[in-house]
Amino acid sequence: MLRGTHLLTVLGLSLGIFALLSVNSAMNGLRNDMQKRIIGTRSEIMISERDNRPITDHQIMIAQIKAMGFHAAPIIRNELTIKHRDLIVPTISFGIDLVQSRRVSRILDRIPVYKAPKSGTLNQGLISGDPTPDEFDGDGIILGAGLANQLGINLKDEVMLISPLFSEPSAFGMLPLIRRVRVVGIFSAGMPEYDQMFSYIPISLGAFFRRHEPSEHMAANSGVPAADYIAVSTPDHTRSKTYAQQLGSAFPGFRSEDWSSFDPNLYAAIRFEKAMMFVIMLMMYVIASFNLTGNILKNIAQKKKELGLLKALGYKTSDLHRLFHYQSTLLCLLGISFGMGLSLFALYLQHRFGLVRLSFAPGDFLIIPVKLQAWDFLLIPIAAFTITFISTILPLSRLRHIDAVSLIRQRN
Repeated sequence: MLRGTHLLTVLGLSLGIFALLSVNSAMNGLRNDMQKRIIGTRSEIMISERDNRPITDHQIMIAQIKAMGFHAAPIIRNELTIKHRDLIVPTISFGIDLVQSRRVSRILDRIPVYKAPKSGTLNQGLISGDPTPDEFDGDGIILGAGLANQLGINLKDEVMLISPLFSEPSAFGMLPLIRRVRVVGIFSAGMPEYDQMFSYIPISLGAFFRRHEPSEHMAANSGVPAADYIAVSTPDHTRSKTYAQQLGSAFPGFRSEDWSSFDPNLYAAIRFEKAMMFVIMLMMYVIASFNLTGNILKNIAQKKKELGLLKALGYKTSDLHRLFHYQSTLLCLLGISFGMGLSLFALYLQHRFGLVRLSFAPGDFLIIPVKLQAWDFLLIPIAAFTITFISTILPLSRLRHIDAVSLIRQRN
């Protein structure tokens, strides 16, 4: 049976391990969740010219990329404004080939029933409308849910796409490019900033606003306009960085970037927050290990005479060290084991039932995602055991100051 002081030591160490593993798993889950949202909305990898020139031979490149086992689609990016009645809002509009882009991003797939997400799931895609390629290519537009709500737009409503640049000469001076389009779909990206800004239009319309002209080779074959970049999806999104390096080697004259570079500030913030939370939780464990230090100091002080008697009977200081090391190791292993078991149970409940969630508005919430990594469950216990071992060095140094002769004289 554990004494009261030993029980408190085990509980303190257990809570420290529980906090470390739980926070790390939650931050891993958050990173994985953000990765899925970014990839699902945009792509895993983006290939572009190093000097940001349009890619005129993207059809040849896409064929080569598909031969490598990936999916790819050309994209033309424009910063436009949308006008509906008296409202005008900005949008980042992507000119796409609907058939090819659906193989790269899930944002253009229909969500059967839009509802609050359950634990471990991500509702991302079209929440209204399911356009065919013919319907979309005929001057259609797909809007983010926040953008549509801001403009008060529903399916089949007509809006005006306006270029912010006055580049079209006329008898009245320079005018902006304007096209009237019809809403054929509304999507939810799972990220408010994307829902508020993003829209998708046919690639021919994207070229109209960018004034990309087909190269002679392309015009002679299919008349497909040049693309700003090529979006790529891979068989395994966890290896996006490796695949990006592979594509960079295959196309040396181009820049190949994985999803983490699409929104670098957000990705850097997640990494920094994970590092800070780990340091804070590690400090909590260090504080918990002080309880073990105090426990050993108390035992040495209380049993000083008995320890002196053992020395008088022939025990060396190293033997006494070994006894206390056995005790501290047992308490440490019990605390680490109990903390790991508790964290696994809590993380399972969170993953299965989504008990902890963040509320943004009535009916709108985010379930805290969790992701278990074997590396965390290996390194954290090793680090915890090392810290605990170091915390016993100071109190055990007191053993060499015990003088058996003087203690025996005091008893006499």
